[in-house]
Amino acid sequence: MIRTEIQQMTSINGISFKQKLKAGGAGITIITPDDRAAFTINKRDGSCVPFGKVDGGVFSAAVIDEALELTKGLPYRRLGTITKVYPDIHCDENPVELEADDDKTEIDVIASVEYREFIAQYTDKKGRFSYQLMNKELMQFAARSSVVGKMLAENEDADNIVRYIVKSKAADLARNRGMEDEMLTAFIDTFDSMDTRSAFKELKAYLRGRLTRRKK
Repeated sequence: MIRTEIQQMTSINGISFKQKLKAGGAGITIITPDDRAAFTINKRDGSCVPFGKVDGGVFSAAVIDEALELTKGLPYRRLGTITKVYPDIHCDENPVELEADDDKTEIDVIASVEYREFIAQYTDKKGRFSYQLMNKELMQFAARSSVVGKMLAENEDADNIVRYIVKSKAADLARNRGMEDEMLTAFIDTFDSMDTRSAFKELKAYLRGRLTRRKK
């Protein structure tokens, strides 16, 4: 299962984690000794949408908010299922399960050297991935890159410029020739699903601002 490390909750006797979904995006799972609930994350506003029936008395808005906050910024890893980690947890006979992105036939971004180096470069001492630091470094790269300057001059789409910047930075960190297009797409999608919004939002805003100024 591709998910974050398990987090012990304080508002209830339970645990929570974020997981990557096969259909794209991320989901939050909260587990207590007697029940569990799953939520998909709305990318537009970061809110949680119940996946199946949810007991509002147990999994209140405050509990869901805590789960979101606890898993915020935690990087994905390929980790064991919760039943293996917590064998004594007894949930309903038919527990709600999100469709985790654990298909071995899919591109394994988590095992790539580019992902490992990105995580190492931008993870703080508390083990949380810093989107702010990542975007800051990527914007600095964009500012001094002649290739990015040329792409901006030619009014290249901001998303395509982001792809070039991410690919170049990942290749620099991994000390290789860079990812193929399919791997690059999966790489960007993985980081986007780790965040409740676009992981590269600040970088895109910076590039679009430069594109707008050039058009004036």
